[in-house]
Amino acid sequence: MCGSALGLFPAAFVCLRSRRPGPASFLRAVCVFSLVLGLGRSEDSRCASSHATSCSECLALGPECGWCIHEDFISGRLRSERCDTISKLKSKGCPVDSIEYPSVRVTIPSGNEINTQVTPGEVSIQLRPGAEANFMLKIHPLKKYPVDLYYLVDVSASMHNNIEKLNSVGNDLSRKMAFFSRDFRLGFGSYVDKTVSPYISIHPERIHNQCSDYNLDCMPPHGYIHVLSLTENITEFERAVHRQKISGNIDTPEGGFDAMLQAAVCESHIGWRKEAKRLLLVMTDQTSHLALDSKLAGIVVPNDGNCHLRNNIYVRSTTMEHPSLGQLSEKLIDNNINVIFAVQGKQFHWYKDLLPLLPGTIAGEIESKAANLNNLVVEAYQKLISEVKVQVENRVPGIYFNITAICPDGARRPGMEGCSNVTSNNEVLLNVTVTMEKCSFTGGKNYAIIKPIGFNETSKIHIHGDCGCRCENSRGQAGKCAEEMFLDPVCPQCDERRCPLEQGQAPAEGCTSHEGQPVCSGRGVCVCGKCLCHKMKLGKVYGKYCEKDDFSCPYHHGIPCAGHGECEAGLCRCFSGWEGDRCQCSTALAQHCVNSKGQVCSGRGTCVCGRCECSDPRSIGRFCEHCPTCPTACSENWNCVQCLHPHNLSQAILDQCRTSCASPEQAYLEQVSECFSSPSYLRIFFIISIVTFLIGLLKVLIIRQVILQWSGSKIKSSSDYRVSAAKKDKLILQSVCTRAVTYRREKPEEIKLDISKLHAHETFRCNF
Repeated sequence: MCGSALGLFPAAFVCLRSRRPGPASFLRAVCVFSLVLGLGRSEDSRCASSHATSCSECLALGPECGWCIHEDFISGRLRSERCDTISKLKSKGCPVDSIEYPSVRVTIPSGNEINTQVTPGEVSIQLRPGAEANFMLKIHPLKKYPVDLYYLVDVSASMHNNIEKLNSVGNDLSRKMAFFSRDFRLGFGSYVDKTVSPYISIHPERIHNQCSDYNLDCMPPHGYIHVLSLTENITEFERAVHRQKISGNIDTPEGGFDAMLQAAVCESHIGWRKEAKRLLLVMTDQTSHLALDSKLAGIVVPNDGNCHLRNNIYVRSTTMEHPSLGQLSEKLIDNNINVIFAVQGKQFHWYKDLLPLLPGTIAGEIESKAANLNNLVVEAYQKLISEVKVQVENRVPGIYFNITAICPDGARRPGMEGCSNVTSNNEVLLNVTVTMEKCSFTGGKNYAIIKPIGFNETSKIHIHGDCGCRCENSRGQAGKCAEEMFLDPVCPQCDERRCPLEQGQAPAEGCTSHEGQPVCSGRGVCVCGKCLCHKMKLGKVYGKYCEKDDFSCPYHHGIPCAGHGECEAGLCRCFSGWEGDRCQCSTALAQHCVNSKGQVCSGRGTCVCGRCECSDPRSIGRFCEHCPTCPTACSENWNCVQCLHPHNLSQAILDQCRTSCASPEQAYLEQVSECFSSPSYLRIFFIISIVTFLIGLLKVLIIRQVILQWSGSKIKSSSDYRVSAAKKDKLILQSVCTRAVTYRREKPEEIKLDISKLHAHETFRCNF
C-alpha cells in the first residue's frame, strides 16, 4: 500500500500544481479523486482480488495485505475474502486482534558495541515479502591510525635503479608518516615471473643469471619471495632492501598479480595487524600477466586464492594460473588491503585504467630512480584515508540493499561512489534501505555485511524473514488460518464427475468448461459447483475452472506472458493493448505496419510486434509491398472488363459475369482505368516492347554473322587447298612409277621438275 501511494504522490502533485480559478479547480478535484480511487483499486487488485485461499499466500502478496483468522468471519462469504487490506478487514467486521499482519521491525542491540569507526556494528531486521526497512550507519575515520606498509617490488633487471632508491626510503618515509600515524611498520617482498618457459630463458647458461644482457650478477628468477615481515625497525628494513639482488625474465609483463594475491592472503607471514590500515605498495615499470596467460606455459589449474608460502617462497607459481582481476579484487577487499601502484614509464596508464576494477586502489607515477617515492606514498595514504566507500558482502538471495552516502558537505552519493575529502573530524552517514522480494532463502535467519573498503570494521545485518502466519504455528489455532483444503462439512467435495446431489449442492458440470473436460481442469476439486484449485510448487493455479496459472506459458524477460496477460492452457491471453505469443508487444506498434495507402502489410501479411510477417511467400519488403509474381488487379479482372458491355455478350458469358464478376461496375471501371492510365503500366509495356525488339534484332545479327563466317571459311579452305597443293607438288620427288611419293626435306626449294604437258592420246612415262 505504501509503495502504491508513494507512486501516486507525484501525479497528485501535478494535479494540484495549477492554482488558477474557474474550471481548472473542478478538474483538479476530479484528478485527485481519480488518483484516490485508483489507489483504492490498486489495493483491491493486490489483496482482495487475488483470490488467496491461505494465510501464507495472502501475506506473500505484499506488505499492505492482511489475513483475518476469526472463525466466524467467512459466514456467508467467500473464503478468499479473508485476505484484504487492514482497513478493509476492519470495515468488514474482523477484530483487530484477529488480523495476521506481520510488521517490519529494525532492532539495534545495545550494550555490546565494540566498533569505533562503523556504528552500529550489528542490526537486526524483521521483514515480510514486498516490505522494506530503513536504518542509518555512521562511519567515523580515526586520527593517527596504525599503518602497515608492505613494499612489493618488481626486481626484474629494468628496475635496478629504482631498487637502489629503496635503501634510503625507510627513515625519510617513517618521519613523514609520523604526522598521520603513531604506529608505522614496514615490510618487503620481491617478485619477477613464473619460472618456466616462455617467461624465462631455460638455457643452461642463463637459467641462474637471466640478466646477463645488463652485465649484472642476478639472483635466480622467482614468482614471489617474502623477504621481511612488517616491523617497526626501520634499520632492519633498509638492510633487507640493501641485500636484495636484481633478477630477470624474457617477456615484458611480470607476475605482479600472482605476488599481490599471496601478499594479501598470507596474513600470518606478512604480519598484517587487524587494527592497522593495511597498505600494499606495488613498485614496477611493466604490466602484469592476467588469468589465462599462463596457458602459454601449459599451466591450466585455476588459482585457488589461498596462501602457498613455504619458507617464505611461493611454491605454486609454476602449477597454478595467475589470478583474475575479480578474484584479486575480492581477496584485497576481504583482507582490508588498499593498494598503491607506484609505476614508472609509459605503463602507468595501464594500471590507472584498472582502478575502477580494483576498489580501494590508487596509482601514482614515479620519477626516474624513484626520486618522488616517499611523497607518492604519503599523498596516496592521505587520499585513501579521506575516501569512504562501502559495499555489501555475503548477499542473501531475495534481499536487496540500496545505500546512499550522506557526505560531510551535504552531498548524497551511491555507496560505491562514497565520499571524498573526509577528515578525522568528519563522519559519513549511510542511509540503508533493505527490501525483501520473497521468502526464497532457507533457515529463516540470514545476515549480510556492509563493509567500508579499506576499514577493518564492518556492520553485520541480521535478516529475519517473516513469511508465515502465527496461526499456522499455533496448535490450538491451526484451523483459524482457513487452510486451502478446509471444507465445510455441509458441502463435501466432488468425487469423479459429480457431487452428491444434496440440498444446496450443484452438479459437477459447474466445474467443467464443457463436456468431456476433466473436473476443474484436473488441477483442483469441485466444491458445491465451484472449483477449489490445488496449490502447486511450480506456481499459482487459478481461474473459474483452474484453467489458468502463472508458470506454464512462454516467458519474456523472466516473466510469464511478459506480465501483460494471463496464462490459460499453456497459451498467453493478452490484456487489452498487448499482443504476441508472449504478450510482449504493444498494439500501438501496429501503426508501423501500415503503408502509405492505409493497408496493413499491403494485405499480404499480418503485423506482429510492429513488423510485417508476409503470409504470401511470394511477397517481400517492409510492408510485403513487393510481389513480382502475384496476380495484379488488371490480370485478375481482365476477363470481367467485357461484362461492362452486356448487350454484346452471349448468355453463357453473362452467366459467367454474374458468378465470377459480382463486384460493382464502378470498381471494375477504377481498376481497368488504372490498368490503362497508370504511368507504371505504360512504362512497363514500353520497356517490354523495346526489350523484345532488341532481342529479335540481336538474334538476326548473330545468325547473319554465323552465316558469313561459315561462307568465308569455306571459300578460304578451297583456295588454301589449291595453294597448298601447288606448294606440295614442288616438294614431291618422283622416284618410281608408282603412286607412292617421297618427300625430300633437304632444301625443297631447289627441286626443279620439268614435266611437259601430255596430249589426250599420250600415256605417262617415267624418265630416269
